[in-house]
Amino acid sequence: LSHKSAPLEVRESVSFLSSQILEALPVLKEELGEAVILSTCNRSEIYTVTDDAPAANGRIHEFVAKYHDLPADSIAPHLYTRTGSDAVQHLFGVSSGLDSMIVGESQILGQVRGALSAATEAKSAKMTCVGLFHSAMRVGRRVRQETNIGRNPLSISYAGVRLAQRVLGDLSDKRALLIGAGEAGSLVARALRTVGVGDLMIANRTESKAKELAGYLSSRVVPFERLDDSLKVADIVIAATDSPNYIITSAMSDSLHRMPGEAPLFAFDLAIPRDIDPEVASEDGVRLFNIDDLSAIAEENMAERRRSATDAKLIIDEEVAKFMIWWDSLDVLPTIKAIRQQAEDVRQRELAKAIDMLNDLSPEDKRVVDTLTRSIVNKILHDPTDSLKNGATKSQIRAARELFHL
Repeated sequence: LSHKSAPLEVRESVSFLSSQILEALPVLKEELGEAVILSTCNRSEIYTVTDDAPAANGRIHEFVAKYHDLPADSIAPHLYTRTGSDAVQHLFGVSSGLDSMIVGESQILGQVRGALSAATEAKSAKMTCVGLFHSAMRVGRRVRQETNIGRNPLSISYAGVRLAQRVLGDLSDKRALLIGAGEAGSLVARALRTVGVGDLMIANRTESKAKELAGYLSSRVVPFERLDDSLKVADIVIAATDSPNYIITSAMSDSLHRMPGEAPLFAFDLAIPRDIDPEVASEDGVRLFNIDDLSAIAEENMAERRRSATDAKLIIDEEVAKFMIWWDSLDVLPTIKAIRQQAEDVRQRELAKAIDMLNDLSPEDKRVVDTLTRSIVNKILHDPTDSLKNGATKSQIRAARELFHL
């Protein structure tokens, strides 16, 4: 599912944290044989390879509901399935930024790479999924190089900072608190510095990571255990952790409350699952936003991005066709080799029998008979193997294997 099929509440209920991905992949490998999980703030997708798509689809849905302890019917209306070339086209569109909330955003390519890395580490990705995801990364790079889709790209993190500018105006005299120093947090910190925020505080469970980021961006570290104190003096708070639970709760109301006449506290929750309890929005002087509030930012330069998207789709169509040729060749080449080997085994046996019966053949006669039998086999197999090479479907390849008892 994704931001196109499910609201934030549903997306966060089935999202996979980094640690959960490494936990879930071995289970999926056992269940499906091959699996990659792509889980971001805007999507949770599972890719696999199977001979029985409906059965695998059912097992995936059952696994997701069971893993997240959810009734299957609560998420079923939000799920989508792509198979064959449609699945390839979908992933290529995702890696190119065409399926993102902010078209052309730059983070997704790294997230696709991260999904493959996790699957490789868990040994749940075999040749097909590895080939698919490597192709997706290459297509994503090509689209960005050959179109304007990535010109002045916005990441989700940068869009959150842009939203703060719209709400608060000039940020040069504002004090910002960033909670989380991971990849998303680092992007937020850079964006805040780029727009000239006056004072940047960074809090992170692992203080060494906060210090590293703060040193790079001339910011200061504040204790994660004392968020209340930092919240009291912050004008902006952006939360971007990998926590399964709320970091900022309504119980912290004393730190969040702003008096009449004071500037509001701009709070942006970048995390999935969310870091900020939605109840916080009821506090006086708090303006709480999440990633689904970025639609206005997403519309910036949309006309130009739509024109670029048309060019990107042509590239994707071309690359999908290339990939499907490679995909079909995975079955075609072994099938042709097996057919020819089977024919050669029969030829050798029958030739040996014939030569035993014709025991007065000269070496030259034997060579002639050997050449004759090779020629007959090659001519018989030429048309069927040529047809297989030139775009045979999966069902045709399967039929050939059944006909020859391979």
